[in-house]
Amino acid sequence: MNGKGREKMGGRKLRIGTRGSRLALAQTDLAAKALHAAWPELETEIVILRTKGDQVQDRPLSQVGQKGVFVSEFETALLEGRIDLAVHSGKDLPVRLAEGLDILAVLPRADVRDVLVLPRRSGTPGIGWERAFASFPEGAVIGTGSLRRRLYGKRLAPQASFQLIRGNVDTRLKKLEDGGYDGIILAKAGLDRLGIPEREGKRFIFLPIPVDRFLPAACQGIIAVEGRPDRNGRLAGAIDDRLTRLAFETERRALRDFGADCSAPAAAYCRAFMPGQLRLSVMYGGRELSRTAPEEERFALADSLCAQVKKTEYQDEADR
Repeated sequence: MNGKGREKMGGRKLRIGTRGSRLALAQTDLAAKALHAAWPELETEIVILRTKGDQVQDRPLSQVGQKGVFVSEFETALLEGRIDLAVHSGKDLPVRLAEGLDILAVLPRADVRDVLVLPRRSGTPGIGWERAFASFPEGAVIGTGSLRRRLYGKRLAPQASFQLIRGNVDTRLKKLEDGGYDGIILAKAGLDRLGIPEREGKRFIFLPIPVDRFLPAACQGIIAVEGRPDRNGRLAGAIDDRLTRLAFETERRALRDFGADCSAPAAAYCRAFMPGQLRLSVMYGGRELSRTAPEEERFALADSLCAQVKKTEYQDEADR
């Protein structure tokens, strides 16, 4: 935002809600820095909340029993006025937000790819992601809490067993190092934001998987800022990234069309194809489709692709 359009904050302090993990705090720091760059006089206070998704660690998210397991506590705090903004990983958001709230800003998207992480043993040779999946022995255990990752992983390593792993990034890496898993799958954006590949390169091997073989979760790599438009819409809107917003809205439209949430076996990835054109890829239950359309037709594109995927699903069921 240029100086002419900038308002003085007058020493106002903005309370930003976040989870307490290192990754959540790193993402909140990125949002706070963007806000400070747009509004230099703004003061911020970080408020840590614990969500149901943080408290229940022994079950997959699909079995925790509600949508938005990392979000509902923040929405209550926003509506009650205990915090002014909440920072989320975009892929954790439910399709429908609480009434009176909206996503006021999204930051520029990070790397959307998933990463296969392996323990680095003495004398471990360099290895590519495809060979790594093929080289797992029969019954090898790969950790992931995601039905989407399990579905794609089984295509690449049918001989392996994909089992639940929960906890923050550091906890999962410790479980891998201790031998509880032969490999784990994590989001590259989170690893990069924590500087883990550079810091832990002597302990682990990090193998990014191409998106054409492993579509990301909808809104993976996107930091979203939620709040009340009537109170902080203009303030947060100053840090909204246009291209990321287009992808964010289109991918969430696909989730809505599928009736899915962050725990479903679904994927959606929208990216700029050429000026004014977007390419959208969607997946549900293993069925994928991709197509390109003008930006202004992005919702119709999502609706059409998802309808075709669901039609294929129903046909598959009828044929069985």
